[in-house]
Amino acid sequence: MGGENIKNNLMKDIDLSVSKKITINQAREGNILPIYEKDNIIYAASIKNNNNGKDFLEMVLGKKVYLIYVSLEEITELINLVLGISDKLEEDIFKEAVKMNASDIHFEPSNNVVKIRYRINGNLILRRKIVLEEYLKIISRIKVKANMDIAERRKAQDGKVIMSDDNGNEYNCRIASMPLIQGEKLVVRIIYNEEYRKITSLNFTDKQLESVQKIKKAKNGLVIINGPTGSGKTTTLYSMLGEIKDEFINITTIEDPVEITMDEINQINLNPKTGVTFSSGLRGILRQDPDVIMIGEIRDEETAKMAVRASITGHKVFSTIHTKSPREVYLRLEEMGVKGYLIRSALIGIISQRLIGILCDECKKYIGDTLINSKKVKIYKKCGCDKCNKTGIRKRKLISAVYYISKNLREDMKKIYEKENLLSNDEMLEGLNKLLMEGKVDYYDYLGFIEGEELDEI
Repeated sequence: MGGENIKNNLMKDIDLSVSKKITINQAREGNILPIYEKDNIIYAASIKNNNNGKDFLEMVLGKKVYLIYVSLEEITELINLVLGISDKLEEDIFKEAVKMNASDIHFEPSNNVVKIRYRINGNLILRRKIVLEEYLKIISRIKVKANMDIAERRKAQDGKVIMSDDNGNEYNCRIASMPLIQGEKLVVRIIYNEEYRKITSLNFTDKQLESVQKIKKAKNGLVIINGPTGSGKTTTLYSMLGEIKDEFINITTIEDPVEITMDEINQINLNPKTGVTFSSGLRGILRQDPDVIMIGEIRDEETAKMAVRASITGHKVFSTIHTKSPREVYLRLEEMGVKGYLIRSALIGIISQRLIGILCDECKKYIGDTLINSKKVKIYKKCGCDKCNKTGIRKRKLISAVYYISKNLREDMKKIYEKENLLSNDEMLEGLNKLLMEGKVDYYDYLGFIEGEELDEI
């Protein structure tokens, strides 16, 4: 039969029961890999004009073969991903994920097949499929390294493990297992040992940078970074600490886990098994004569009350809260039992943030013009190519709303229940418009962001 040009990642179509009907050596010699069977026809990935490989596959499988054309590089990669199973596959997967700058690895069981997906620039990308038998070996080895119970498959578990890349660089990884009806799912969060970034590199607008500088210069008070998981809160925290640290002040952090090791800062890893929680760690820190304290996250009433108390008694406290808007930061602290007047006295800054995908310059497509602030702007949409893993996105950038809590704003906060737009995310629109005008964001992502965040012109 004939062939067709490949357009999308074939991994999603692979049926392992079909692919594994030939050996890895046979696949490599023939530059061919059976993908799936439909209507008694085998569909196989192959290089062009591969009559020998096609004839071989029809002879071995006893069925007609239809070729899906791919490059030599692509067929080699597919064969290695599908048939190249090693005794330390989890290490190969980790190293590949790091090379692709993935933040998480998802192992997702479904019947007798396990999908392996990497989260890259906020999107989950299907990278491999393995049979359940191979996965059970992998999950057991990871659990042993992470000090988790390998026999326990009915309860969720957490653990930590150190993995290495091809260059010997070590990475702290958080492991989380969860029982599903299809089997036990495993997620590996990769913590990259990066240097802290300058505040000026975080895509704040000029006006926002002025507010950030005021927050940074304040000697005491509470600074909250809010946003969902994966919105860059930790990066912003480290940037703030990196620019205020010096030999004359005592900065201590308690984190889950420490993601960036920094000179001149005392850093504590959360360890509930030994009794080191955010609240107990904060109690210990307060006895260490701190000037600046960073709490990875305010999760409970005790931590919230201690953080506020510390910030109004001469300390500067940085932390995060998982809320949608700065307004909800105030309300969440109240829900945790902190009195409103104490919240207003403590808060000196709130930074609400999100990350939005930046278009791949290699494949973005011009789709027309629109008006932004009365200016004609070219707009683009994402497409997908090999350079961006078929996602159309190459990286992500920060979109934020920054509030320095001035005397006037502190006074307005007394009427927060009456003023519904107080401490909103509307300021995010300015940074978002800037990226659109620079041709860096997908127009439909732009519209979706505005609708999802319920932003209004300011």
